[in-house]
Amino acid sequence: MGSQGSNGQASLRNAFFTRKRMVAAAAWLAVLALVLSVATFAWFSGSRFTNVTPTAHTVSENGYDLLISASEQGPFAEQCQLGSVDKTLYPVSTADLSDFWRATFQNAAGITTDYANCTSDLGEYALTGTFYLKGSRLPLAVYLYPGQMSVSADSQLLAAVRVGFIIQSPTATQSYIFRCDDLGATSGAAQQRTTAQSDVVVSGQGSWSYVPDPAQSISAYSMDGSGDTPAVRSGAAPLFTLGADEVASVRYFVYMEGCDANCIGEAQSKGISLQFAFAGAKA
Repeated sequence: MGSQGSNGQASLRNAFFTRKRMVAAAAWLAVLALVLSVATFAWFSGSRFTNVTPTAHTVSENGYDLLISASEQGPFAEQCQLGSVDKTLYPVSTADLSDFWRATFQNAAGITTDYANCTSDLGEYALTGTFYLKGSRLPLAVYLYPGQMSVSADSQLLAAVRVGFIIQSPTATQSYIFRCDDLGATSGAAQQRTTAQSDVVVSGQGSWSYVPDPAQSISAYSMDGSGDTPAVRSGAAPLFTLGADEVASVRYFVYMEGCDANCIGEAQSKGISLQFAFAGAKA
């Protein structure tokens, strides 16, 4: 009987310590979950929901027509509505508009240490679509026209967002990623570094690495003005050239660059008023 009693007490002690270890493990998981939820705030712990009605507009020098359509078959006009969607944007990162990455882990200091490729699900993270630009009977050089462009009136969101274009004309395919600081005042936007390096984005296919941020200034590819008489800006380069009566497809991307130090919680719950604008000039 004494031996059985000792065995019973030992079993109770083992059960107690096993249960204690399980409770401790559960408590650790709860703490880990709390740390993760806090650490990932810089990459948006919640969602940003807004109704977006993308529009686009074109202007041209006298005697030249640059027209736009949401369909390759037309009809082409000086403006078009690209669609109306309810969109929740989440931060992603890209170096080339071909592969997009999302953060999967941040350490306690808020620094992202791992990413996952989300290209196949990009529509869940960013706003994308396609429109078409048509040239006139003479070759056209096509520029951005910031005087009639808009993305947001909020400085924090404007500083964090990127606009990308993949332009496919009959003669070439060109890709651009633009910062939107030229479209409003962003000097008051708050910053918080969330990557181990500064001024980088995530690149790669099977595995990821950091590369220098390729985003450019909109002003480098712009025509001046705000009405229907644009003027070529000194030193500006055209996005591309359209031959006589040619049509080019333009796939657009509007997303938050998660590696940007401005892409923090303060950019949440901000509205987008999206309008692209292009200008044509004699090539």
